[in-house]
Amino acid sequence: MIRMITEADIPLILNWYNWYIENDTATFETEPLSLSEFTQRVHMIREKYPWVILEEDGKPVGYAYLASFIPRAAYDWTCDLAIYLDPLQRGKGYGTKLIQGILEIARRAGYVTIVSNITLGNTASERLHEANGFIRKGILEDVGYKFGRWLSISWYEKKLNPAEGKPEPVINPAETGKE
Repeated sequence: MIRMITEADIPLILNWYNWYIENDTATFETEPLSLSEFTQRVHMIREKYPWVILEEDGKPVGYAYLASFIPRAAYDWTCDLAIYLDPLQRGKGYGTKLIQGILEIARRAGYVTIVSNITLGNTASERLHEANGFIRKGILEDVGYKFGRWLSISWYEKKLNPAEGKPEPVINPAETGKE
């Protein structure tokens, strides 16, 4: 089941995210976040964008959220996607459930384009995005330095709705209470 995040989820998913900071290149952050910092981030994103939790058998196994692509009004119909799984739950198909759920939420909300940047060489994430209709649009080489090495990213894009005429404002599903 996919549902909107609650305050009770924040400590658990912070533990997952800090694991990725300390052990993986899926994020370019290098220092673990405090509960206060992460809570503030969740609240800031939730003001405008959906943040969802995937549960399996009543237990959270991953999360996804949309965020600003570029914080200027002309970009309001384009959003950035982030997906993280419980590190112990990878490879079980949860990423597919999460991406499909958040893409449907984004489509219904009125987004036209969704983008995602993926660390080059993160083949599981690249395959997940490609299997769900994302197209690699470019590579930015050597843009991050973590774990003693330079890292590159791939930019992926997916069209969700037609870019025709003047668009209606995007609706944040969290504001309407709809999931």
